[in-house]
Formats: sequence, structure tokens, C-alpha cells
Amino acid sequence: MAGYSEFIRMYKVVEFVKKKNKLKEYPSNYNILTFLKEKGYKISKRTLVNDLATIRADFRTELSHSKRFDGYYINEEESDQYDSFFRFLEIASLAEIFNESLKDNKKILDLVSFDDSKSFEGIENLKPILLALSQERELIFKHINFKNESLRNYIISPLLLKEYENRWYVLGVAKGQDEVWSFGIDRMNEISIGDFYQLDKEIYKEKLEKYNDIIGVSFETDYSHNQIKVVMLIDKLHVKYLKSLPLHSSQEIHPINKDGKHLISYFLIPNYEFETQILKMGDYAEVISPLALRDRIKSMLSSALDKYI
Repeated sequence: MAGYSEFIRMYKVVEFVKKKNKLKEYPSNYNILTFLKEKGYKISKRTLVNDLATIRADFRTELSHSKRFDGYYINEEESDQYDSFFRFLEIASLAEIFNESLKDNKKILDLVSFDDSKSFEGIENLKPILLALSQERELIFKHINFKNESLRNYIISPLLLKEYENRWYVLGVAKGQDEVWSFGIDRMNEISIGDFYQLDKEIYKEKLEKYNDIIGVSFETDYSHNQIKVVMLIDKLHVKYLKSLPLHSSQEIHPINKDGKHLISYFLIPNYEFETQILKMGDYAEVISPLALRDRIKSMLSSALDKYI
């Protein structure tokens, strides 16, 4: 497995190819090596070939070569973990930027304002969680439940680490249970790694894939647990934000209408997090269908308005 500096180098390669592809360009080996040299990475063509092989094998992100254009492009259809890989390398690159900035200027933190330092709570738990995940071993910990303010002991077989809005969650199966549960790592205490588990991960593959059908990690919903089509009418100003940061991978933006609005459709399982995202958009958004979701959002807005009367 590549080390930290190699990860950063690979991130820069993927980022460079991605930017060039947006311009309908296909960078060659020479273009990539020249770019890396300008960034302070002087490597051989052989090392670059090895980097590309690592990106394909370890992160299942396919940088394909186009014979027609004699250059590389990101083959997203063949890259089943492209988004996760790119997000991982973004985090690693950001850490390097802050590290270098602190070396150059000890007061750099005075020039940076983080959204909320509490979003980093529990970050120290990532190491044992990742170790247990990679070794397929049980995790033993205490977990605080915000709803009933209780503290419970758990032994789980961890299956996946998931991020949502700067918070991290570990998905796993609790001992004696057969459902996949989510645990916020900021609410996990006294973590230790247990025995190797005997869980058949293939049995839970379909359940884990269900998390791709929701926003966030919550399946608590008054709707069907199956995907449905949601259609909303969004003002053109807010559509720009949704283009740059889609709510969900299924997001589809339709052409603007005569009133300067766009129909936007999603194919997902509505849940608490999705409703929260809709409410965040305020009067920029209107749910068109399904009727049950429209009525629920209307009821929530009415209830909120009543508090100000």
C-alpha cells in the first residue's frame, strides 16, 4: 500500500486528469509528468505507470488511455469507488496544505475559520475503527443515544465507515442481531478491538448498498423503504448551488421553465436527512411529488410558522 506522500501525488494526478477532461482534453504521460515536476514531484515514467496501476487496483478508479487522443481520461463507468477515492485524497491533500502552511506561518490558524470544531469530535476513534474494518475484527465500545439519552455497551462486526456532513459513522451488525445499524463515532467511547468475526459479509452487501439510496445514515421514515421518484421545483439561483453540490447521486436537473425555475428529480428513499435538506432551501424549493412528501413538508413548515405567531 502506498504511503502518505504517494497518496498526495496520486491525488494530484487524478485531479489534473479530471480538470483536463472537463476541458475535453486528454493528458499524455508527458503532460502528467510535466505537471508533477512543476508541483515538485520529479518521477520517472515507470513510477507513473506504477501509480496508475495502484489507483486502479487499490482504489478501483479507472484512468483509461484513449488511443484516439493519445491521453488519459477518468472512466467513471468502470470506477465503482471513484467518489470515495477522490474524497479520501481530498482530505489527505487538505492535511498536507495545512501542514505546509503552518511551517511557513505559525499564525495561519488565525486566518482560518472552521465551521464548527465539534465536527471533529471522535476523530481519534477512526484509527481503531479502520483497523477493525481492515482486519475484520469486532469493535467493543459504549455508545450514547441522543434520543433517550442512554449509554449502552455494544459489540459489533463493523462493515463500513461513512461520512455525512462532516460527521463519521460506522455501519455494522451488533452481536446477536442481523440488521445493519449506524453509530456516530463522536458518540463512541472506550473503544477496543475484539476477536475476528465470522460474519458472512456477502449476506449484508445488499443492505449496505441500500445506504446509497438515502441521504445520510437514517432509515427512520414514514414512507416506503423502497426508492421513489421525488420531483421538486427549484428557483434558478439555488439550482447553481445544487449543480456544484448535488443532494444525491440520482439528482437530475431539467431545463428552466418560463418562470425561471427548474424541475429537479431524485430517485431515493426519503428520510429525515432528506426532509432537512428540503427545509434548508426554504422558499427556493417546492415539492411537487409524491403528494405524501409534499403534505409532510407543508405540515412541518406550517408548524414552524405557528411558533412565530
